Amino acid sequence: MFFHDQSCYQDGVFSIPDNAQATAHACLQAPVLQEFFQSFSFHLSTLSITNTQELCFCMGQAPCPSTDGYAYAITVTPQGVSVRAGTEQDLIFGYITLLDMIRAGEAGAEIPCCELREQPLIQNRMVHFCIFPETELWELEKFVRFCGALKYTHIILEFWGMLHYDCLKELSWSHAFQKQEIAPIIETARTLGMQVIPMFNHWGHASASRIMHGKHVVLDQNPTLQVYFTDTGWCWDIRRQKTRALLRKIRAELIELCGEGDYFHIGCDEAYDFTYSKEEMDFICDFLNDVCDELAAIGRRAIAWGDMLVYNRPSFQSRYYTAAAPSEACEEYLLSRLDRRIIIADWQYHAPIVPIETALIFREAGFDCLLCPWEQPDACLKTVSQEGLYGVLHTTWHTLSAAMPQVAKSAQYCWQEQPDNGAALSAKSASLLRKSFPANGQYEQAGWAKHQIGVRT
Repeated sequence: MFFHDQSCYQDGVFSIPDNAQATAHACLQAPVLQEFFQSFSFHLSTLSITNTQELCFCMGQAPCPSTDGYAYAITVTPQGVSVRAGTEQDLIFGYITLLDMIRAGEAGAEIPCCELREQPLIQNRMVHFCIFPETELWELEKFVRFCGALKYTHIILEFWGMLHYDCLKELSWSHAFQKQEIAPIIETARTLGMQVIPMFNHWGHASASRIMHGKHVVLDQNPTLQVYFTDTGWCWDIRRQKTRALLRKIRAELIELCGEGDYFHIGCDEAYDFTYSKEEMDFICDFLNDVCDELAAIGRRAIAWGDMLVYNRPSFQSRYYTAAAPSEACEEYLLSRLDRRIIIADWQYHAPIVPIETALIFREAGFDCLLCPWEQPDACLKTVSQEGLYGVLHTTWHTLSAAMPQVAKSAQYCWQEQPDNGAALSAKSASLLRKSFPANGQYEQAGWAKHQIGVRT
């Protein structure tokens, strides 16, 4: 089982009928959750639900458990199953946990008897996914379903030139997705209990490409739009009011697409054209504070990457920090001027020593801080837990085969302090992927990547 050990199990099992009948809250009646039931029960059972106003899921006859302050409670007896929670989101997570318990028995699908109450160790469990020009729509759907099965609370979608905007057609490549193609996947995420956080980089990465590839979604299509960018094209020229007006329109379109939520990720990493003069530091702080104000006016908080704001001190225990500020004085000045409502997403992918010291700098300066692991999440996860930071924001970038089991590890760590590692992690997370997104015999849609042989770039 992925989210819990077997110590909660008791003698006996509940045998799931071939055509199971349940009473449940309406939030569990979404088609994707019905599909989860069928696939998690190995297509040995189907489920029909009768609606109730209570935040519960009941199948057969089982005593209704009390949550006692936990996120959800699960009771399984030979006569039935019952899940109860205090919120719709927690009920969805409890239901998914119940599905994770299902195993194949001699006579069909079954659930071991148990008494289980769970509360996450980390409340804000976010994950970030890039929609690259090479990304297929089904890959996005797979990732969303997988993260739903992992009980993430938020999913951040970053379109690298892969969404058609109304405000400027050159923001997208010709083969980009239409909003009506993305909207059903966003609805899937929401029905799995996840809030979808829109993202658009407001500073560096203005090309919607990795710098090593040299592509530029806007200027490779229309060079006359250079006025929106710095000379290299890598950063947005945010000194210009027309650039800021365009970014405002982009935010509005993404917020409308992604639906209600509490955050907007404004990027702001790897702004290589930035010189750290006092004039430039003042301007970027004023700009970010203005964006923070505009988002706050509609009930959202800005999330920004932290690499441009922090200095890599010689005193750090590790030499593997990513920090662009040229001095401690520049760091201090930037952090003193920034609005504390901005949440800092600190991506220290290679720092191996707990605690991650840059996160503590942000916290001491008065900012809520998310730590952002990638392929080696342990130090970040332990720091968040031990230091009580705002949460985890796991990234995947371009290395899905390597990163995806680690996405599972981060999710698992948010619920238990001893997550799986190595082959056990890969096997369990692959099993969870198969159930949340069945490949139906399609080779390219199975597993983490389209192929087993490829070049990592």
